Amino acid sequence: MSVVQFNNVYKQFAGEYLLKDVNFTIEDKDKIGLVGLNGAGKSTLIKMLLGVERIDPDEQNNIGNINMSNLTKIGYLSQNHNFSNEMNSVYEEMMEVFIEEHKLWHEIQKINSFLAISDGGELEKNLDILSGLITKYESRNGYEIEYKIKQILTGLELDNYQNQIIKDLSGGEKTRVSLAKLLLQEPDLLVLDEPTNHLDLISIEWLEEYLKKYGKAFLLVSHDRIFLDNVCNKIYEIENKKLYKYDGNFSKFILQKEMILKGELKRYEKEQEKIKKMEEYIDRFRAGIKSRQAQGRQKILDRIERMDDPIFNPNRMRLKFEVSSSTGENVLKVRNVNKSFDEKDVLNNINFDLYKGERVGIIGKNGIGKSTLLKIIMNKIAKNSGEISVGSRVKIGYYDQDHSNLHEENTILQEINTSVNLTQEYLRTLAGGFLFSGEDVEKKIGKLSGGEKVRVSFLKLYMEKPNLLILDEPTNHLDIYSIEVLEDALEDYEGTLLVVSHNRHFLDSVCNVIYYLDEDGLKKFKGNYEEYKLSLKNSNNNEQIDEKEEKKVNYQEQKEMNRRVSKLKRDIDRLEQELDKLNKEKEELEKKYYEAGKSNNIEIILEIQEKISVIDDLEIKKLEEWENKSKELEEYWYILYITYLCVIYNL
Repeated sequence: MSVVQFNNVYKQFAGEYLLKDVNFTIEDKDKIGLVGLNGAGKSTLIKMLLGVERIDPDEQNNIGNINMSNLTKIGYLSQNHNFSNEMNSVYEEMMEVFIEEHKLWHEIQKINSFLAISDGGELEKNLDILSGLITKYESRNGYEIEYKIKQILTGLELDNYQNQIIKDLSGGEKTRVSLAKLLLQEPDLLVLDEPTNHLDLISIEWLEEYLKKYGKAFLLVSHDRIFLDNVCNKIYEIENKKLYKYDGNFSKFILQKEMILKGELKRYEKEQEKIKKMEEYIDRFRAGIKSRQAQGRQKILDRIERMDDPIFNPNRMRLKFEVSSSTGENVLKVRNVNKSFDEKDVLNNINFDLYKGERVGIIGKNGIGKSTLLKIIMNKIAKNSGEISVGSRVKIGYYDQDHSNLHEENTILQEINTSVNLTQEYLRTLAGGFLFSGEDVEKKIGKLSGGEKVRVSFLKLYMEKPNLLILDEPTNHLDIYSIEVLEDALEDYEGTLLVVSHNRHFLDSVCNVIYYLDEDGLKKFKGNYEEYKLSLKNSNNNEQIDEKEEKKVNYQEQKEMNRRVSKLKRDIDRLEQELDKLNKEKEELEKKYYEAGKSNNIEIILEIQEKISVIDDLEIKKLEEWENKSKELEEYWYILYITYLCVIYNL
């Protein structure tokens, strides 16, 4: 059953279309991830779904529509909190979800008090009323309310905040309370805009499990690839004003898009080749006995709707971190650092060394002091005790998630103009690489969005050329594609890295050391986040390490695996032969196409084009099959290799 249906929906801003011909349906158990570049229209689409933004007409002045039942209940987690009363405690705010159940409970209590003083017919009447109220209360799962509230508050690490007044909470804590309240409402369609912001890794993993079991539909915007992988069964992407639908999680979406891109690239290259040949023909016969045919070709050429280059994407940030000089081996030393706020200990006896080339990720629960530690290192706040020493020739570049190093009244140009030697032309070129073009550079910092401030901060870091990068939640406010750009830039970075992040894919991509921060201090692990989690699993269960990678395969399993590997190899060989055959057929057709072009036989040209198109489609299918089987074969090879090691070393 469909919950929401978008039909031919368009949206304009400043006379330009932001969204064109958007069509999709959300079914009652769909788990949809909405992705796209910042500014592509994700938030706008959500606002249209919520009825906040109107639908605009198309080029022919037709207006589409959004269909949903009047009974459909939509729950939306926005960045602006909508509490019943900020003077409520967290628990009281949770109970606001169950007002009707609360009223029923009071009625039950009231009738119970009457029973003690009732007799005869009045007693019987009150018992009947009580029975009806209890039945109604049970049908609304009233006796489960306390359990539900406790479960969700614990999962979002709010169980110690039950009695706290909402007004006194931080912005991140308020966001978690809003999320908790929304989950308790269990709407028909859950709409979540960056739900993992302000959640630590423990809460993110809890939310994943909750959403996996959620029995209704949800639509979420997230920059967390692993989160999208773990909870979504569909991915909707907004690109070039259109919405494209993909079945499967984020990883499957990437694979599908890759295959489509390969197909698009082939078609683009073919089209360019075709255009080139037609242009050569026109240039060759523009004058002479075939000038009329050349003019006809020119008309065909003019009518061709040319494809955009599928590789070129002007909306992606260009980022590279360079170092101005190299450091010594010892980059940073922290000894016995302690910090408290209002007599509450936040950091206790923190000790660690940071060495040249290390890429350290610091993780831990919200409020444990991760950002505080970075601020102490940067001398932004004072420590209570301890020593911090910075190595020789160390130049620190600091990224503050609050962007406190940016000046609100400066324009972008003023903010990045750090030297009188820098020309306006140079600064504008630099800003263009970070997606600030034209009049954008005259925007004041205070008027920028979160994502724009992130880009300005990165631009300043690029200009500083530090050899030690200290980054506090650098992926916040970035879309998935920009995070990939950041990951690539940090992978190529030749300096040392210290980062606080809750983005697991980011930690996996850029870190080779993980520090876990808790009440007792820092615990060091050599490896990325995935390896760290695996080590925890291993320590908790010595008998069963990782089912996929370390499980010993018995004889029958191994025999079956070998049989499957052999079949995959045969299939891959067959597909490669078929692809070679298709390629040869296409080459022959392209020769015929060229000859037909010489004789200006339009009928034959069109016929050959159709045949080439059929081959293209078949080629894409074969390539997709080849890709899938190759990937499967790699996985089997890996398992067999692990099995071999287990046998050799008697594991």
